[in-house]
Amino acid sequence: MLYFALGDAILTQEELSKPTTLTKIQDFFTELDEGGIPTSISFPTGDLTPQNVVRTIELREGAKRIDFKEIGIGAPLTIMIRDIYTGKYPGGGLFGNKKDLLVTSATKSITAFDAKPCAVNYMVDSVSPRSHIARPAATKQGTPLVFYSPALMEKSLTLDLSMVFDQFPAEIFNMVGDTFIKSAGIPIFLQQSVYLLAAGVIAKIVGVAGEALFDGKPIFEASEPLNIYLPGEYPLEPGFALIASQNVDLIDKEFRLKFRINNEGRVVDMANGNPYDGEAPYIVISIDGTPQPEYSSFTPTAACAAIMSRFFGMKDGQAQPIDSLIDALKLYNDFTYRLDVDKLDKQIEGLPDGEEKDNLKMKREALAKNILTDLLQKT
Repeated sequence: MLYFALGDAILTQEELSKPTTLTKIQDFFTELDEGGIPTSISFPTGDLTPQNVVRTIELREGAKRIDFKEIGIGAPLTIMIRDIYTGKYPGGGLFGNKKDLLVTSATKSITAFDAKPCAVNYMVDSVSPRSHIARPAATKQGTPLVFYSPALMEKSLTLDLSMVFDQFPAEIFNMVGDTFIKSAGIPIFLQQSVYLLAAGVIAKIVGVAGEALFDGKPIFEASEPLNIYLPGEYPLEPGFALIASQNVDLIDKEFRLKFRINNEGRVVDMANGNPYDGEAPYIVISIDGTPQPEYSSFTPTAACAAIMSRFFGMKDGQAQPIDSLIDALKLYNDFTYRLDVDKLDKQIEGLPDGEEKDNLKMKREALAKNILTDLLQKT
């Protein structure tokens, strides 16, 4: 279930979308952006005030917290994990209450029919119940990146997140770690059940142990729509959002009444700022429109994972480079975008000035931003 942070309130999409509430929120931010001091707004689970609103915040003289950038069609979009909380999991068992944690994600457009490949974001050993994981340690494998587009074309995305607890063999950790080193900050994608695909390599997991990596039953599963510009829906706002596998009010009745998401994307109590330590597991994500060119290979790598159904001739534990395939997919994607840009240029040329022409120009600009090859960028 998806929740949004406004001040110290945690709101559902339904609560946020009430016409009277939405009008108050819009008026609040309009007055704030114009330099005024808006009237505070009270919600059932907290308040939005000029003092607790997540905007640019002074840290020290001359320093400011970095703002989230607006998102929309044709703008960049980065989705990133900012905090994982395991709640009451993992439960006790043969090995006690510490287990290895696998966190995966998947995103796809509302227009896509085929399932998208699952990405490994974190693989952490010996995790206890009620653990907070902001990001993998520098010495551990993993990445908080969930999705990146240099210029979003999709009007709506579906985001899946999951947590699996298990006891993974040491060779699995070593293989995943080696593959992450070659992924340049891009998540590793799971291809079938025994292959890991990174930006420059595909690796076969050692023996039948690889099967166990994906056979564990998730203790946390969430699939949420992210509507960027979908008719009939309010557009997604940049900032922090909390995702739970079910209604948190059913697990912890005081969750949204006594806790808030702070400026760092952590769930803390309103009284003292202490981190949440209850039973409800959750994941906090950030949604931002800042360009991140270092993530440019995210889409081609995901596309590569999606179309590779088989990879023959690999021995257990062996890795093979796929740089040529990645480069070919980049070129194919760029060529497709270039053809679309050329078609739009012909349409724009024959239109009189007006709204239709302006809309096509905006679409053309968004398509052009997705072209990575210098030669094909030329107008």
